[in-house]
Amino acid sequence: MEQDLLLEIGTEEIPARFISGALEALKNLARERFQQSRLQYRDIKTVGTPRRLTLLGSGVSPFQDDKEENIMGPPKSSAFDRDGLPTKVALGFAKAKGVGIENLEFFETPKGVYLGLKKKVRGLPAVGVLAELLPQLILDLPFPKFMRWGTSSLRFARPIHWIVALFGEQVIPFVLGGIESGNQTAGHRFMAPKTIPLREAGEYLSKLRQAMVIADPQEREDRLRSAISGLAEKAKGKVLTDSELIQEVNFLVEFPDPVSGGFNPEFLKLPPEVLITSMKEHQRYFPMVDEQGNLLPGFIAVNNTQVKDTQRVVRGHEKVLRARLSDARFFFEEDLKKPLSERVEGLKAVVFHSRLGTSFEKVERIVRLAAALARKLAPEKEAMVKRCAFLCKADLISLMVGEFPNLQGIMGREYALRSGEEEETARGIFEHYLPVSVGSPMPETITGTIVGLADRLDTLTGFFGLGQIPSGSADPYALRRQAQAVIQIIWNKGYSLSINEALDQALIPYTGYIKEDPGSIKKNLLAFLVLRLQHLLEVEEGAGQETVQAVIAAGWDDVDEVRDRVLALQAFQSHPDFPSLVIGCKRALNILKGVSPSDIGEVHVEWLVEPEEKELFEKVDQKKVEIDRFFRQKEYSDYLLHLAQLRPTIDVFFDKVLVMSPDERIRKNRLALLFQLTALFSRFALFSQFDALL
Repeated sequence: MEQDLLLEIGTEEIPARFISGALEALKNLARERFQQSRLQYRDIKTVGTPRRLTLLGSGVSPFQDDKEENIMGPPKSSAFDRDGLPTKVALGFAKAKGVGIENLEFFETPKGVYLGLKKKVRGLPAVGVLAELLPQLILDLPFPKFMRWGTSSLRFARPIHWIVALFGEQVIPFVLGGIESGNQTAGHRFMAPKTIPLREAGEYLSKLRQAMVIADPQEREDRLRSAISGLAEKAKGKVLTDSELIQEVNFLVEFPDPVSGGFNPEFLKLPPEVLITSMKEHQRYFPMVDEQGNLLPGFIAVNNTQVKDTQRVVRGHEKVLRARLSDARFFFEEDLKKPLSERVEGLKAVVFHSRLGTSFEKVERIVRLAAALARKLAPEKEAMVKRCAFLCKADLISLMVGEFPNLQGIMGREYALRSGEEEETARGIFEHYLPVSVGSPMPETITGTIVGLADRLDTLTGFFGLGQIPSGSADPYALRRQAQAVIQIIWNKGYSLSINEALDQALIPYTGYIKEDPGSIKKNLLAFLVLRLQHLLEVEEGAGQETVQAVIAAGWDDVDEVRDRVLALQAFQSHPDFPSLVIGCKRALNILKGVSPSDIGEVHVEWLVEPEEKELFEKVDQKKVEIDRFFRQKEYSDYLLHLAQLRPTIDVFFDKVLVMSPDERIRKNRLALLFQLTALFSRFALFSQFDALL
């Protein structure tokens, strides 16, 4: 009879950021190990709190599935004689296995035909299988950090205090790190600290709920969201939504009980980001806003115990927050005593990287590169770009950013505005950090865009110059994210920018400063960037791999142009002439393999003999001028449509004309014609990449 399964790992409080990943890993590992162990189940899910990670299985079979084993015996050649009668070898094998010779059969193997036996192996009881499986499952759980405790060699996120392992009503017996599995769980540490005996696995969630523990994270989150929304409505506001904070708080508590409090409206004179960060980072409080999105002088705090004296608890939260906000106000007022520009000099004392100099030296490189990019992309903004680049890291040595590092850029913007800088310069200081990830907001101002490009290109160049090239999952300086941001920023503004030229400019300050050869650095950077470009085109833009590779192979120095070409080619693949057009192009490219254009020369009209080759020459000559305009104007769909109009002429040419004519002069002339034809394709994409498509 199918049973419910329960595995609960009871621990000291696990850090909130560990729990979600651990529960996902526990579920996936369990499914994998159950399949390997031939244990059938209806469903497996995981639940958890800071003090417990729990696996719940429903409809688990009481036995492993049976299996068949092929037991190999002697080769056929030694098992039977010339008359086809079994030898002593075959008879001995059958006797040893306790079966008659008639129960044996032949098996084809890489080494030849062998005599053997198909044996049915009955599945073992699930309890015994699980007694071996579950301890290893616990040991294999991944965490960002592990710890040991006492004299045990056991490693886990936090010390394990109890283990519940039940199959229906039966305890699954095992010992791990000196802890014996059993049927007793624990309630809420403060509100129901006594142990709770479980009669069977299926009553786990309800028993814990009675003991003031909501073990299901989704149930806990729903309760949390509902409660804080209700409190915000009473305060005539709404919660400033933050999914990350919701998840963190959800895994900090076993029984969420929110309360609302307030603070002195005078603190609202501080920048909103300062208040929000003070509440969220230090206290895990939820800020509240009005209908217009303006901060209200209130907050919601979540307790892990049911509050009896609400006013007393609220006063405690308000007292702590008041101290935090007072500190923030002090930092802000102290920072304002000095204009932002006067802080730049202080960056000389801030090390950017031990081998790449100080933050001041990095700023000097950013200013130089940003100015060069501005002259190319927006000459009218050069002065503003240089000013923004000069100030972009100045807030790093402010008291506020020292306390709240994630406010860098935000405080730079605020201090720049209050120092009398132009608004776009101030916005650029904040925006040069954007985007922070794929799908996050992009810089809006030209100034922030160009400074952000310069900053990232300098970082990539510097670290590649040190040989810090990401490999596998190791990317300590987030260079993949930096490279993707470079491409996304260019796409966002539609800039026509040569990556080669930009890297040449970025390398100038490093010449002689880093021992690595500049040509080698650039080569590695280009290889790295093209992989990120390919990833973004395939994953974010949804283009096919063959399409992306075909376009990139034709040249990718202008990444914005590449994206437009990829999207146009992706859409064009639904055109009825596309397959045959590609086949014609590939046929021409195959003929031209190993042939150099310099050995062939130009097409001589007077050497064109057949009417089909004359027609192809005329069509290609006509299209060459016509579609060149489409390419220059980036009207790529029209380019491909006009290219497709050549298909009938190309088909007839290959049907009627022998390209490899025995007459050398005619042969070379026809090859020259094919070079002209394929140049129209190869300018756009290398169509030979479409093997898998056709």
